[in-house]
Amino acid sequence: MNSLCGLGRQPEDLPDAGEGSCCYGAAVYGPQRCTCWKPVYDLEQQEIRPGMPLPKIPLRMCGGCAYRPNSPERRGEEGYQGDEDFLDELVRSGELFACHVGIRLPLKWVHPSGAEVPGHPGGYDPPILDGIPYKADGSPADICSGWLLRRAKEASHG
Repeated sequence: MNSLCGLGRQPEDLPDAGEGSCCYGAAVYGPQRCTCWKPVYDLEQQEIRPGMPLPKIPLRMCGGCAYRPNSPERRGEEGYQGDEDFLDELVRSGELFACHVGIRLPLKWVHPSGAEVPGHPGGYDPPILDGIPYKADGSPADICSGWLLRRAKEASHG
């Protein structure tokens, strides 16, 4: 499993909360490289359990599926990684796409100075081990059923 829309990590547009010198990254490379910001997640990450059963395939697309018509990803909405072309290329190439359900999401980013910035609704931040994203419960992320449905349709026409 290689792709998940919206892989978060630290957002690039966090403000300068440490007056440009709160840490080595900010002092040397500027405030946009500050390493002091810490995420506050919606779900507590459990220990990753490699070797668990293979990822599941949900029977239906979830309500926030990137492959739904008019999804923020398909519209190329700011803050969401990927766009319609990216999603279509994943289908054509067969590169697996993970579902975001159960993946931790930063609700906000907090700086030691007390500054806070809200998280982005598409900024999922799973731990990744050997190229596999993991859900907050420690199990491998499920395969996106929206991706799989599109892949099956593509394969039947090709």
